[in-house]
Amino acid sequence: MSPEGPDPARGRPPERRRFEAVHLWTATGASLIAPAVSLYSLVVLHRPPDVEVALPHVVRLEPRGPGGNVHLFLQPTISSRIRTEDVEIITDAELRLRPADPKAARPAFYWDESGTYSYDHASNRLSYQRTAAPSPLVVAQDSPQQPTLLFNAHTWTVGQGRYEGTLVLHRASTGSPVEKPFCLTVSAAAVRTFAAAPERTSFELRNDVPGTPGTCYAF
Repeated sequence: MSPEGPDPARGRPPERRRFEAVHLWTATGASLIAPAVSLYSLVVLHRPPDVEVALPHVVRLEPRGPGGNVHLFLQPTISSRIRTEDVEIITDAELRLRPADPKAARPAFYWDESGTYSYDHASNRLSYQRTAAPSPLVVAQDSPQQPTLLFNAHTWTVGQGRYEGTLVLHRASTGSPVEKPFCLTVSAAAVRTFAAAPERTSFELRNDVPGTPGTCYAF
């Protein structure tokens, strides 16, 4: 007999000893994993939200005659799929539009205001109403934003051709903005239609018309 006394484990069945060994290793593993899981959750909850931007199938263009202002209405969906304790703040929105023709004038758009559209059954037309001056947008998982942004370009006339555009959203959490590219194509017929239309007439440009090549917004 050992001077330390009999080993209690020798009197238990092998199945019982295996169960106790597995239970011990399981408990040890759980105690090691729990802090790692807690740390991961802490990091995820306190990181800035990942902001995603989706563009609509329709943008609206409102030419205002030769040498006048051009309004471009864009309604992006700004959201975050990851739940965090922090929110993201979109501090500014910027629209860049570059003509493919290097000789064409390049417009300088700025975010003029935000608004909303309502449908008038009597006239079968959409009516735009201003709702807010340019102001920060708060984005979280449970509060996505879908503003109608009015961008204004002074002393520019819409010409025929292709335009490469980028919607740039500046955010408070980082110096790196969110950028969403798109393109516009304007035909010669569209330019003639713009010129003949009454003042303050807006036109829909779509990127989902069946049979239209590419994914540019076109009229």
